[in-house]
Amino acid sequence: MSDNLDDALAGLELDGLDDLTTSPSEDNDMSMFADVPLTITLEVASTELTLGELSQATHGDVLRLDKAAGEPMDVKVNGVYFAKAEVVMVDGQYGIKFIAHDKQIEADK
Repeated sequence: MSDNLDDALAGLELDGLDDLTTSPSEDNDMSMFADVPLTITLEVASTELTLGELSQATHGDVLRLDKAAGEPMDVKVNGVYFAKAEVVMVDGQYGIKFIAHDKQIEADK
C-alpha cells in the first residue's frame, strides 16, 4: 500500500508549492474562518441516573443537579467546553456574560 501511495505522490506536479507557505505573522489570521457557523450552548448542570429511575419520575418530581445555585455555568461551542459564564438579561432576552475562558481556568490550576 505504501508503494502505491509513493507512486501516486511521485506523479504529482508540486512546483510552486513553496509560494503557498505563510509567513509567521499570517499563522494567527483567523479571518478565513469568520463565517463558519458555531452552536453555542449554555449547560446549566447535569446529573446521572438510570433508565429505571427516570422512568419512575412523575409530574412534580425534582432531580438534584451537580451544581449549586448561582455557580457559573459551562459554555460549550459545538459541544466542546469553552468557558464559564453567568446568565444575564439583554433587552428582555437571556444572554451570557463570560467570566472565565478555558485558557484562564487552566492557568489558575
